[in-house]
Amino acid sequence: MVERETSKEEKDTGTYKIKGTLVEYGDGTIQKTKMFDILDVPLDDYSDLEFSLEEVRRMRMHVMKMRTGVQAMAPILCVGSVKCVFRHRCPIVDRNIRTPDGEIDFRNQNVKSFPILRQCPLERDFLDFKRNQYIDEYEIDVDSPTEMGMINKLAELDLYDYRTTLVLANGDDKGEGVDLLKKQVTGTSITGEKMMRLEAHPAFELKERIQKMRENILEAMVGTRRERYKQAAALKQQDTDDPSTSVADLRERIAKLEHETAIDAEFTDIAEEKK
Repeated sequence: MVERETSKEEKDTGTYKIKGTLVEYGDGTIQKTKMFDILDVPLDDYSDLEFSLEEVRRMRMHVMKMRTGVQAMAPILCVGSVKCVFRHRCPIVDRNIRTPDGEIDFRNQNVKSFPILRQCPLERDFLDFKRNQYIDEYEIDVDSPTEMGMINKLAELDLYDYRTTLVLANGDDKGEGVDLLKKQVTGTSITGEKMMRLEAHPAFELKERIQKMRENILEAMVGTRRERYKQAAALKQQDTDDPSTSVADLRERIAKLEHETAIDAEFTDIAEEKK
């Protein structure tokens, strides 16, 4: 193995091959690197693959997000004001820019204001806010993977619930859902006309499913008032059944009774002396 100094320009323009803890440059020289340490020991042979420095950085960032939790990848990627399904509620959109007919002009927005192909900063902030809320409310041990996993899932469900609420508030791509209903084609009449019926909008049904999932997680982490009451009642019964607790209470009562008896005796003696 040949040791060599690597310039910044060479790092940026060179290609990298995965060989355990080694990297092979175009001229055949090999050098130790920590660039692929995050992959640990690969199960397959990746020595035939070549990456640019930017590709390696993207891989590292993606793996770090996966290790943090899939919830860290929950925020949607920004696709701009034209294609975003939630563009009607996006605060980045300038509502003063209008079309000739008075509608919001989503096509002539300032493109530089949108984090294209990056996580939506609003959803990411919402996710962090909800996660911190749950951590404070339930006094979560942030070093516990199990507890943090449940908290991250709760925050993720809150984000999905928020999205379904936006769909119901503004309507889906067909303009349906504001009244919580959706038109469903059931068939075709003899004249060729579509036969329709109204049914609950999928977004509304999804909100119910999300709520049930939240309740299951909260019960699992003893987060509901009902579960807290059960736990408190069980602890109280345990204290009552504890013999040592019963003996201590009995001794305290006896001591209190003896003290009251002694006081009564002193008052009796004083009254007899006065007579």
